[in-house]
Amino acid sequence: MEFQMRFRHSHGNLHIETMGGFDGSAAEKLLQLVRREYPAGGRIFIDTAGVDSVHPSGRHALNAGLGVTLVPASSLFFRGEKGFQMAPDGSRVLVVNPEFLKDRAGEGAEKSTHQKKHKCCGNCAHCTCRHHKHDDYRGAEEMRMTVWRHPVG
Repeated sequence: MEFQMRFRHSHGNLHIETMGGFDGSAAEKLLQLVRREYPAGGRIFIDTAGVDSVHPSGRHALNAGLGVTLVPASSLFFRGEKGFQMAPDGSRVLVVNPEFLKDRAGEGAEKSTHQKKHKCCGNCAHCTCRHHKHDDYRGAEEMRMTVWRHPVG
């Protein structure tokens, strides 16, 4: 599958969804998007769930290309397992705790009466069904994510 991206801005941050194979040319496309859309001082969240393969040239190109941009590596947050293969030095990888996903799916616990009858309108203060109207991601603590700092050098 050819590398594709979708992006959006939310609360001063750039959110990028990536799909397809990640190689050197994909890294260059990602860098072009980041250079064009990066809000200085914000964070960049890159979702890797749609990435089906990562070629070593992709990480190398991203690492080298990031050095000539005004984007600090510490502003990059990769979400998903493929982030470990893609993330340049100094960036971070976010991984959702599998227990959280299990709890969210209702496995192992009976849903409350409210949860069974609940039909989301997108206005819930702590909406967990992903139909919420507010277009932002919850913090790492609320999502029960593990933040891994990618080593520098």
